[in-house]
Amino acid sequence: MSDRWTVPEMAERAARGLGKVDQLGPRGATMVSRDEVEAMAGMLALLGLTPIYPGKPTPEGDLFPRPEALQIIDTKGPTDV
Repeated sequence: MSDRWTVPEMAERAARGLGKVDQLGPRGATMVSRDEVEAMAGMLALLGLTPIYPGKPTPEGDLFPRPEALQIIDTKGPTDV
């Protein structure tokens, strides 16, 4: 990203990309912009998801080490998130 976004700006971009995929499935995934993908990655990072870099093995342990992120995932069903 060329300019830094505020968290609300990043969340909005991520939500727009998510909306395309959620509404249109695989077709929507082809419509997601580079900024929306970057914003979605940023939101995952804020939630604490551990990145796995290209060519590297999956790290040992939990990929979501932040307990509050796991709590959100564990308490919401697939359509409630």
